[in-house]
Amino acid sequence: MPGKSIVILGGGFGGAAAARTLRRLLPAEHAVTLVDRLRHTYLCGSLPWLIVGEREPDKISRSLGALRQRGVRYLEAEVQGLDLVNRRVMTSGGGLSYDSLVIATGAEYDWDAVPGAVNAHSFYNLETARKLRAALRSFHKGCIVIAVSRLPYKCPPAPYEAAMLLDAMFTERGVRKEVDIHIFTPEPACLGLAGAQRSAQFKAYLGKRSITVHNSETLAGIDADSRVARFQSGESMAYDLMITVPVHRSAAVVRATSLTNQAGWIPVDAATLASRQPGVYAIGDATVVPMANGSPLPKAGVFASAEGDLVARNLAAEILGGQAACFAGEGYCFVDHGKGKGALIRGAFLSPGQPQVELTSPSVRWRRRKERFEADWRSWKI
Repeated sequence: MPGKSIVILGGGFGGAAAARTLRRLLPAEHAVTLVDRLRHTYLCGSLPWLIVGEREPDKISRSLGALRQRGVRYLEAEVQGLDLVNRRVMTSGGGLSYDSLVIATGAEYDWDAVPGAVNAHSFYNLETARKLRAALRSFHKGCIVIAVSRLPYKCPPAPYEAAMLLDAMFTERGVRKEVDIHIFTPEPACLGLAGAQRSAQFKAYLGKRSITVHNSETLAGIDADSRVARFQSGESMAYDLMITVPVHRSAAVVRATSLTNQAGWIPVDAATLASRQPGVYAIGDATVVPMANGSPLPKAGVFASAEGDLVARNLAAEILGGQAACFAGEGYCFVDHGKGKGALIRGAFLSPGQPQVELTSPSVRWRRRKERFEADWRSWKI
């Protein structure tokens, strides 16, 4: 049997997991190629630690070049186009033919979608996190606004985690009473998937830490000259430091195909992650996977990793003979509360009827588990 060629686009959680699993399961005559324009990838979940000075960039990164030691062909190149009919990928490093394609290109950020947002701070990539960290070093008094620009966005707890870490940092500095922290989000409830009661308790907990959450508020624009954030409801707030979660969208090369829906995301079969195009699978943040309640599966690295592993196992079963498995939709996320404690969100998100989600109380144990998760990611165990 001639060897198959499997091409994976993107080296984040999902793409790396798919490449590692495929290479472990398939004989050497089957080619596994991963394409990404950046050799180093960073753990987004550790960027809130970076902005408060608890991490350095080299401690939250890993090199995709290390995949070559596992038998994966890594091509450092820009994906320039997809020919889904002829099964070709065009890259800045040349063309690639494939028998199966795994799209794991993630989400990119549209900094211009909200007027004025390009001049605000953020922490959703390394560059913006570094700039925010520098600004926070000299910030001792005033109002901080953290605004989620639009839904969906990856790592839903991240704005709340950042706020709690800022609370802890300013408390340690002895200036917490001089700093106001506000979160604005289009979500009707904080971490609503955890259920109405848990969500209300979490919002009350944030309130006790003097973190004010404004739900159902969509950012309309930011006036950097007057330092005022305006919202579609008509509300506005003056700020001294503005932090946004930017508008997310799929990669341009994906939006240029027939794979996406009107919102620009790739609909996939919830069980197999297969797209509407034969031989093409999509995983992670580029996709939309419907839950039983009609909402999309949250965009999170643990889901992308599980999806990548599942697609790889099913492709190996298809090539070598074997039974296909279905994506369970089970996942978890650690949320650092600062002050040495963290919490865990976990559950079965594709359960019939309603996602079954648990939010634990903060403890030292979960903070340590998040640290272990970070270490496992860096050592390629995740």
